[in-house]
Amino acid sequence: MLVFDILKLGFHGLASLVSSFYFQWGLIYARWGQTNRALWYFTRAIWMNRRGDRAYFHRGLLFAAVGMPERAIGDFSAAIENNPQNVNARIYRSMMYTITGRDEQAESDLEQAVALGADREELEQQMYDTRTRAGHF
Repeated sequence: MLVFDILKLGFHGLASLVSSFYFQWGLIYARWGQTNRALWYFTRAIWMNRRGDRAYFHRGLLFAAVGMPERAIGDFSAAIENNPQNVNARIYRSMMYTITGRDEQAESDLEQAVALGADREELEQQMYDTRTRAGHF
């Protein structure tokens, strides 16, 4: 049993390392504007480490950027589930909720982000801008 536990720890350490590799390449391709490749690398990073929040968050940003708010919401939700202190995931999920017309859920995320230390005035301005761009006014 001890050997199995040691192998299991080694695998998780290796999986975390490989996930980090994929995540870094995802960031590089995102910066280069190669969305499809970035999405592929972020997806691989998530596959190797489903308990992390960074790859979910960054893949959610890409989905938001290419006009896929529902997929972005899913990834931001996974990032929050894995790290409830992830303020940025709450802020961006709030924006995606606003874009999709779910204002109550957007307000809930906004309140939770403020409770975690985000600036209320700045967030309210961002939400106003998001609503205006989405045509909700």
